[in-house]
Amino acid sequence: MTNLPCPSCTKPLREFQTRQVCDACHGMLLALPDLAHAITDITGLEPELEFHDEAPGTRACPKCAAAMTTLKLRVALDHEIEKPRPVLDRCVDHGLWFDKDELAAVFEKGAGKGPGGGKAKVGKPGAPSGSYGWKGHHGVPEWWGGGGGGKW
Repeated sequence: MTNLPCPSCTKPLREFQTRQVCDACHGMLLALPDLAHAITDITGLEPELEFHDEAPGTRACPKCAAAMTTLKLRVALDHEIEKPRPVLDRCVDHGLWFDKDELAAVFEKGAGKGPGGGKAKVGKPGAPSGSYGWKGHHGVPEWWGGGGGGKW
């Protein structure tokens, strides 16, 4: 797929692995299994993703142009519920749209949970040499395709 429009700024999206990334506004469309895998990678725990306060939204999914809904995400990790603050946009078929810093807010809520506290996954001591962790170099996540060197 090429020339998909960003739902936030309408600039063209760039495909990176299974994600659609906006280099202009730093937003990203992320499929739910990909999000769950990233949270598991950070925490060592399998998350249960729950959607709350879902309502009609004004943005169109970049992949199918269907109207996305807005919602709040809750992440259940080993019987603890994390409630990141951002209101997200969701396409039922293609996943969640994260505006700049919204995905980081979700990851930060999970950081420190699970075996080892997720410390090696967030760019702290113990992270692989040359890796900036999920935040990436200059705050752009490596697995986003902009931080350089991450396995994601």
